[in-house]
Formats: sequence, C-alpha cells, structure tokens
Amino acid sequence: MRVSTADFYRQSISSLQRQQSLALATQNQLSSGQKLLTASDDPTGAAHGLSLDQAFSANGRYAENTKAVSERLGLEENALGGVTETLNRVRERTLQGNSGTLSDSDRKTIAADLRQSLEQLQTYANATDGEGRYLFAGSNDATAPFSLTTSGTVFTGDDVIRQVQIGPNRAVQSSDGGADVFLRHKSGNGTFSIAADAGNTGSATIASSKVSNAAAYDGGSYSVSFAGGNYAVTDASNTVIASGAYTPGTSIRFNGVDLTFTGPPANGDRFSVGPSAQKDVFQTIRDLAALFDTPTANSPAQRAQVQTGVLENLSALEGAQNRVADIRASLGARLVAADDSANQLGAQSVQIQAALSGLRDIDYAEATGRLNQQLTGLQAAQQSFAKIQNLSLFNYLR
Repeated sequence: MRVSTADFYRQSISSLQRQQSLALATQNQLSSGQKLLTASDDPTGAAHGLSLDQAFSANGRYAENTKAVSERLGLEENALGGVTETLNRVRERTLQGNSGTLSDSDRKTIAADLRQSLEQLQTYANATDGEGRYLFAGSNDATAPFSLTTSGTVFTGDDVIRQVQIGPNRAVQSSDGGADVFLRHKSGNGTFSIAADAGNTGSATIASSKVSNAAAYDGGSYSVSFAGGNYAVTDASNTVIASGAYTPGTSIRFNGVDLTFTGPPANGDRFSVGPSAQKDVFQTIRDLAALFDTPTANSPAQRAQVQTGVLENLSALEGAQNRVADIRASLGARLVAADDSANQLGAQSVQIQAALSGLRDIDYAEATGRLNQQLTGLQAAQQSFAKIQNLSLFNYLR
C-alpha cells in the first residue's frame, strides 16, 4: 500500500492533535476538579447529575420548611405549656376558694388572683412567632387575635390553618386555631350544665353531675325541684319524669343524667338542667372571679348558689384543660414528624451529594496517571513524527 507524503502528514497531524486534545481535557479536569466539563463528556451522567441537582435543591427547600415549622411549633408548645400552667393555677385557686372556711375578704383576694391569671392567659393566647405573627390567629395573623371586653371575648382570627410541605408527600399543620384552643369549649360537664335558681333559699348545692348513660340522654331541658323532703324532676312540658325522697349525697338519675346534691333544700328550691352551650375559657375564669367576689358569709343560701356555680365552672375548666392537653399531644406528634423529616432530608442530602461527587468529582490519582500517559504518548508521537518526516528517497540517494 502506498502512503503518500500528504496522507502521512495529515494522519500524523491528526494524531498529534487528538493526543493534545486528550491531554488538554485531562489537564482541565485536574484544574477544575470536575470530570464532566461539558455534557458531551458523558451525556448519560450529565442528565443523571441534573436530576440529582433538582432533588438536592428540593431537599433544601423542604429542609428550610421543616426548620421553620419546627421553630413555630416549638414556640406554640411553649405558649400552650404556659396555658396549661395558668389553667392549673386557676383550678388550684378555685378549689382553695371553694372552701367554706374562707372569709369574704379571702375570697376577694382569690378573685383578684384569678383575674391576674386571666390576663396571663390572654398573653399566651396572643403569643407571636418572633416575627410579629400571632400563633393562634390563623391566616389573619398580623393583629392580636384575642381581646377581652365588658361584653365578652372578641376573636379577630380565623380557622385557616397553613399546611407546610416538609417532604415530597408529607405536610404538617403549622399551628392550631385560636378558636379551637380557647373558645370552643362547653359549659358544665360538656354534655349538660346545671344551675341553681336565683330564688333558692335553702343550702342544697350540687356535688356532682355526670352522664350515667350516654345512650339514654336526649339533650332535653329539665328541672329538679324540692318540697316536703322529696324531689321531682320535670321536663320542658312540666311532666314529672322522676321523683322520690331526697337524701343528701344520694344520686338522682333520669334519662342518662346522674346528679348528686348535698345540704338541705328549702321547699320550692329548684335547679335547672340543660344541654351544655359553647363557653370560652376566658369567660369561665371571669365567671369564677365574679362568684368569688359575691359575699356569702351571712347567707347560707347565697353560699350554696355560689358553690353550685363554682362546681359547674370547675367542670367547664376541666374540659378546657383536657382540650389543651389533646392539642398539645397533636402538636407533639407534629414536632416528631418534623424532626423525623429533618433527619431523613439530611440523610438524603448526604446520599445525593455522594452520588453527585461520584458523577462529577475527579479522582486526582487516576487523572494524574492518565495525564502522564497522555503526555508520554504525545511526546512519543511528536518524536516519531520528527524522525519519520525526514525519511525520503533523496536522503538515500545522497
């Protein structure tokens, strides 16, 4: 086969350029620390790297969301912890104030203490997230959600609760609605409430009120009256549905309702029983303070009415405490979910970075050895070209 001088030069130069290109590419990899300088270096690897970049970026956003929601839920947990302590103090002071040994002056002191607790409770209800946003205001979180007026509690928040995405298929509730935490409670025991008639003159008072049979309770309104040592229970149409001799401390049962009275009633004394109505926890504390402000030292009948009111509000307070405990349990579960998500996202980010490093980061030892080989090959090609290009027939003829 004849190899022309032109073909020899063309092939030799092409080979030298290829060797130079390979050496230059390896040198660029070493200087940048990256294997994939262009997509053409490894189209499949480049596409995989872009997918990993997107996953890493999404993980970063989820991690930021997780951190933010964890901080917000942590602040809410602190506020609800304060609410729990405040309600516990209200209960303790109420039980102390309901003792028959305290003077009217002592009871007024307890009433003042309850009003201080009420102010503290309002402070917790208007807690912020550290950025001026109110935790229990829903979406209307630019202004304080709770204010106490002479006519009752005013709530300016709403029930819109944000869901925060903390993973590809995972979201958590970022807060709890203020209405659920503080407003949507029930009077009495949560099923029905009982009240002493304002005209009662005896010293009988309610000792306990509970539902003995939920299936039998029909949600009606009833009246328990006393006369001649007996009791009679009438319904809304004034029909007697239960009656008998009254014995203090003995249960009176009707339609799933179980009531226990203590103390002697006067003839004509009456207690009303009706379905529980919505009553916010602020109003419960207000009512307790008002009851303790009521003088009872010179009126056994007044004392009995106050004690009945206190026990009914204590039942409502217990319901509020149980609700707050349930919300704190739910919040704790969300904090656990956020912590779990943070751990998973952190582990995934490490794995993605390792995969990206395997795709893109250069192995310096391998690349250095490869560059040495390429430079050696280039040098050999240059030297051989220099020698062979001088070979010609004329050199032999001379």
